[in-house]
Amino acid sequence: MPGKNPYVKVLDLEQTLTDLHETVERLQQERNDLEIALTTAIEHGDAIESQLEMANRQLQQEVRERLTVEKQLRDLVATITQKSRDLEVVLQTITEHADQIDLQWLGRYIESENAARQDSLTGLANRRQLDEAISHEWKRARRENQPLCMIMCDVDHFKAYNDLYGHPTGDECLRRLADLLRCVLRREGDLAARYGGEEFVLLLPNTDAEGGRQVAEHISRLLEEAAHAHDGSPTGQITVSMGLAAMVPEDDKQDRLFIEADRLLYLAKQQGRNRISE
Repeated sequence: MPGKNPYVKVLDLEQTLTDLHETVERLQQERNDLEIALTTAIEHGDAIESQLEMANRQLQQEVRERLTVEKQLRDLVATITQKSRDLEVVLQTITEHADQIDLQWLGRYIESENAARQDSLTGLANRRQLDEAISHEWKRARRENQPLCMIMCDVDHFKAYNDLYGHPTGDECLRRLADLLRCVLRREGDLAARYGGEEFVLLLPNTDAEGGRQVAEHISRLLEEAAHAHDGSPTGQITVSMGLAAMVPEDDKQDRLFIEADRLLYLAKQQGRNRISE
């Protein structure tokens, strides 16, 4: 059998090399594709792991918060339950011994409680009731984002009035001023109090500075119309100086309203009395 042509052998070898080269390239491409797929999987795996870790932290936080809320709720329910039981005991005791209750004593107790919160001379609220009202109204105004107004009033030259007319007449002057303040404050929730001596305080919920000024000017007009004589005053009659403060509470420092009204009252007296300072 004759031997194969060397030229044909070369061609076969070249074809074999070409096929081999293509196979190598294909394998190389598959290797590259595999590396890309592996890299992507690793990157995605890291992202998924990070998301899972974040979700786990959020879940743990929610569980902690839920446990805290549940504990607070249990404590609240326990407190309410105990209060309810205490109230039931009190009501049962009252029911069982209703016929033994001294109604006269109960009446005296109620009167004493009212007296403890009322000024004995004028019948207005005293400092105890005023302090309670300020605390209550300040919290409510803060909760509802509403203004709270205070007007501090001081009878001008009152010492001279007492010296000229005597203390009984001075007491009568204070009672008349208290009656005037009752006439001015007609809204439910408004409060007039005798702070001490010849000083009075008006507490006006849901009232801004403009509304407070209208009340203060009304007081001044009524006093001018009443024209109670006061020969020891430059005006010849009873007048008052007033400090007016109004604000929307933003914190629990309720004494800020009183301090500001007191400062403005002092300013009104320094500026000549018989005026409104705000």
